[in-house]
Amino acid sequence: MKNRFYKIFAFICFFIFLNNNLLSEEIIFKTKEINFTENGEKIEALNGTAFSKINSFKIEAERFLYDKKKLILTAEKNFSKFEKSKINAISDFLKYDKNQSIIELNQKVIIKDLTNNLDLTGDKIIYDLNKKVIFSNTKSQLTDSNDNKYLTEKFHYDTVKKIIKLDKLIFYDNSKNKLTSEISYLDLVNQKLIGKDLTINLKDLKFNQNNEPRLKGKSYSYENNFTNVEKGNFTLCKIRNEKCPPWVINAEKITHNKKNKTIYYENAWLKVYDKPVMYFPKFFHPDPSVKRRSGFLMPSFENSNNTGSSLQIPYYHVFSNSSDLTLTPRLYDEEKTLIQSEFREEKKDSSIIVDASILKEKNISSKSHIFINQSNNLKLLNFSESELNFRLEQTSNDTYLKSYKVKSPIIKDNDTLTNTISLSGSREDLSFQSELHIFENLNKQNSDRYEVIYPSYEIEKKLNSLESLNGNIFLKSNGFQKKYNTNVEEQVVVNDIIFKSFPTLSTKGFKNSLNLLLKNTNTSSENSTKYKDHTDHKILSIGEINSTYPLSKKNSTRQQILTPKVSFRYSPNDSKDIRNTDNRIDVSNIFNFNRLSDNETVEGGGSITYGFNYSSSKDNREYFNSKIANVMRLSKNEDLPKNSKLGEKTSDIVGSLIFDPNNFMKFEYDFSQDENLKDNNYQLLKSEFKINNFVTSFEYLNENNTANKEHFLSNKSSYLIDEYNMLSYTTRRNKKTKLTEFYNLVYEYKNDCLKASLEYNKDYYNDRDIKPEENIFFRLTIMPFGETKGPNLK
Repeated sequence: MKNRFYKIFAFICFFIFLNNNLLSEEIIFKTKEINFTENGEKIEALNGTAFSKINSFKIEAERFLYDKKKLILTAEKNFSKFEKSKINAISDFLKYDKNQSIIELNQKVIIKDLTNNLDLTGDKIIYDLNKKVIFSNTKSQLTDSNDNKYLTEKFHYDTVKKIIKLDKLIFYDNSKNKLTSEISYLDLVNQKLIGKDLTINLKDLKFNQNNEPRLKGKSYSYENNFTNVEKGNFTLCKIRNEKCPPWVINAEKITHNKKNKTIYYENAWLKVYDKPVMYFPKFFHPDPSVKRRSGFLMPSFENSNNTGSSLQIPYYHVFSNSSDLTLTPRLYDEEKTLIQSEFREEKKDSSIIVDASILKEKNISSKSHIFINQSNNLKLLNFSESELNFRLEQTSNDTYLKSYKVKSPIIKDNDTLTNTISLSGSREDLSFQSELHIFENLNKQNSDRYEVIYPSYEIEKKLNSLESLNGNIFLKSNGFQKKYNTNVEEQVVVNDIIFKSFPTLSTKGFKNSLNLLLKNTNTSSENSTKYKDHTDHKILSIGEINSTYPLSKKNSTRQQILTPKVSFRYSPNDSKDIRNTDNRIDVSNIFNFNRLSDNETVEGGGSITYGFNYSSSKDNREYFNSKIANVMRLSKNEDLPKNSKLGEKTSDIVGSLIFDPNNFMKFEYDFSQDENLKDNNYQLLKSEFKINNFVTSFEYLNENNTANKEHFLSNKSSYLIDEYNMLSYTTRRNKKTKLTEFYNLVYEYKNDCLKASLEYNKDYYNDRDIKPEENIFFRLTIMPFGETKGPNLK
């Protein structure tokens, strides 16, 4: 009995020993389950840990297989720790060959080098424990502590020297710039990447999707956010089949400073289609990730018969995220200099643009201008929108802006200066606006050039919809106090009560609406020809009934819509005398309730306005549209504008025709025809023809009964030679003076990153000291750096 007890005790001890400690002289297992096969030569262990004292590693896995004869250990779903090198690894399958001291990791491999903060991932990575080398001959990815990513066809990592060789590298830095290289070396000690035959595709945040900004070079180094490229080139042009892009900057050395987002060049040439055009000993510009950066812009030349030749060298300066300045000096061949500056600031609740210039010329007093546009969101209580706007426009010389061609986004008119302060606010049922104006007409004599409005105002209140009246009521008030032509003063206040019914549809298909207006006008004036009475007060009224009868005919491919319209209006009051005002009636406004565009009067008497709209479409394309209308009055009204004969018993017949049958031709015709059907008071004809790559358009205007009485014929033609080359020609002939006003001839080459043109223009414009000009010049645009213009070749 005693001997049996000892045998059982020895067996239990032996089992515990085998199961929890030692299975070979090197591999130690600590697992929940262990099995022996082939007389103990092969071991299977489940859910535990295997140790190697010699190579100092620990492997956790779901399943181990160990061949004691071949000294090969495999592990599935494993996590490995290499204590001496501080390297951890995860993979689906591991193979350890004790004879060669090699660990092979397969399937979803992740290796973490804790010493160097480096992650390696791939499908097959090998760790040579004797040589202390990690390598792979399959596609792998490395990620460093700065979140830079290295994609490589194969790599060789010497963990002692801390050097990684990378073949066919694709490198993404943490700014998403992409570098490709045939052979590269990553020095983990110095945090430096070096190699040869590289291409860097820079992250593009500024340019359009066609641009592909990239750096190329024979050799390179990447260290501390600096990429140094030897014998490199840079371009933004998209990749083409041709060897050379449209433009490129070649340099002995190119440095990309990723921290300040700048590219620097030494001994650089700008080449256009591989032809050197400009040399820079040193040169730099922002990289493509920069949206705004201070620096010089492209210089350009200007030639003018009126002002001479000049060189412009713009400088752009960024003050903050919300403000910047463009300073543009012009250096003339004569002893004069023009300096123009444009300051911009854009904030959440305000914006301002200030454009100013000064011209200094020897022995001549200086000329200058200043334009300011400013707006502020006031956030007034009880209003969804409220603004205060300020506008200032001043120039020291009447023709300065035109003769020196001073340009700015806020310079809208070279003949009239406008100075304004305005306050406005609006919400769903209420709006108001008040303004102070000073207008200066630069074409008039000094004594009569100013017109001052101090102030003008407009208020509109919408009452809640009145269901019993089936419509809305609006209360309006507007007015102004004005002084012009030195001693002419006018004051006007107009109050309106307007009723607009909701449209109703009758059982017969007629769509009807009703508009009513009660108007109170109050005027006072001195020396005014417009308001003959010194003080006047009037109560005026007018009513209007509108009716339309839409008709439609449709089949599977074609739709025709005919809409007859009729409007009956009547006012018991007389109209104010506005017979000489330039107020042209056409199909766009003839059915408007206030077609006179005059708030101080109504259209006295009774009238019927009738007409129709017709359109025809095929396959969802409207190829024909016509509108015709006419006004008939019960009696003549001599006070209404003469230019459209609205006061006659029968007005002009107004209409428009649009014929757009296909992609090759299009006609538009607006007209105002006398009731006798013989005389044309207004004609505007536009036509466009497209034949393959040739496009030409004509515009003919003939005004017989307007204040301008313009009469001209213009033409614009272009021929697209191919995808990149085009010829264009524009001209305009004044039929009244029988003189050509201008013509321009342009040859243009354009692609995604370069535009070059040879331009010839002749301008016959005369104005005081401004004389006609004739120019021929070359214009080059390197996108996105800017545009430069050569001197007048003529």
